[in-house]
Amino acid sequence: MNPTTRTPQRTATATLLAACLGFLFSAADIVLLIFFQAEVAAALGVDLQKVRAAIGVGLLGSAAGGLFFSQLGDRVGRVRALGISVLLYSLSTGGMALVDGIGGLFALRFLAGVGTGGEWSLGFAMVAEAWPRAGRGARGGLVTAMFNLGTFLAIGLYQSGLTWRGAFAVMLAPALGVVWLRAHVPESQAFRDLQAARADGAIAGDPTLRAALTRPPLRAVLSAPLGRITLLTTVLFAFLNFAFYSFATLFMQFLQSPAEAGGLGLSKAEELPYQLALNVTALVGVMGAGALSDRLGRKRVFAGCAGLGLLGFGALATVVAGTSPGGGVPAGLFPAFAICCLAFGVNGVLGAWTPELYPTHLRTTGPGFAQNLGKGIGGMLGPVLAGKLLPTAGYAIVLGLPGLFFLIAALFALRLPRVDGRALEGVESTRYLDA
Repeated sequence: MNPTTRTPQRTATATLLAACLGFLFSAADIVLLIFFQAEVAAALGVDLQKVRAAIGVGLLGSAAGGLFFSQLGDRVGRVRALGISVLLYSLSTGGMALVDGIGGLFALRFLAGVGTGGEWSLGFAMVAEAWPRAGRGARGGLVTAMFNLGTFLAIGLYQSGLTWRGAFAVMLAPALGVVWLRAHVPESQAFRDLQAARADGAIAGDPTLRAALTRPPLRAVLSAPLGRITLLTTVLFAFLNFAFYSFATLFMQFLQSPAEAGGLGLSKAEELPYQLALNVTALVGVMGAGALSDRLGRKRVFAGCAGLGLLGFGALATVVAGTSPGGGVPAGLFPAFAICCLAFGVNGVLGAWTPELYPTHLRTTGPGFAQNLGKGIGGMLGPVLAGKLLPTAGYAIVLGLPGLFFLIAALFALRLPRVDGRALEGVESTRYLDA
């Protein structure tokens, strides 16, 4: 098959914008509950651990959403599936403003998670197919950076003086963007070429390719030769998400908890520098890592980020271990925290790498399954297990563990194929994996 024609600049830009906005608001959706966890628990009259469990339930919902929307994207189109996912998470998160019990919070958090689950694989597949391969890593890093800008939005809502109910009500806004999405963003040329080949019987003369294109998407990504890639990528994402969500949840608790509970007892205003650092450093990290992966290769940059994570979390554990109750904020806490956040730039590599691992007819199913199942496992277990480990192990050990998870994730990543910046065609076999 010949490579598809280059996407016009205006269409490529609109596609990039759609992916960016979708990921931005889905990130705000996820992070808001982390920031407001104590206020929500107090308002609903429940233990804080139950709200942490609701955070995990939302991430479990994202696993279900990833399975559903990623397959939908490979069947009916990435843009159409993206519009449905945005509507679902917007309406569900907005509805959380009205909940009066933990049951309602769990239900809406799960539905919102289903909606956000479609964002990652759909958005990155759209960008990968719309942009030339030479700049694919940089654009993938830019889309990944929207998670951090979405967190800035969540910080703004948290610091604005709005109640938690008012902040969640604001999240109805993304639903309006679906109208623009459907009007201005077409399906990629690669996907249209694939649909045309399916419709006109162009694959009838190649039994192997015909079998590949007609096999159920989920079965295909779990079967040889892609099954090994899917397993490796799923485990990789599980460890990275365990690292992030256990770290983010417990570090915020460390800042907020009083000295007698082992924390620093900071006010909302005193938390702000750390919230900003979480985003500024990670924003620099994902954009820089994505761009560097175009030049140095996905594997090398991934390994570099993992090494930085091991260093940063080791430093964070050392600083926290030396903190004395009532002694104020230790001098080395902020730089150690910033290095940890910078290491999460590894996600800027994955946004470009994972769509390249799969053929066009599986480009949302494969990454969607791996990323969302991994996020569901790591994100659900991370905050809960970290919270259970905290009373016996203490903040220093629990906040140092993500460095080990980075190392394990890197070992799995290094076993993935090297497919940096390959050409993406409409109809593809898996022969590119042998290159």
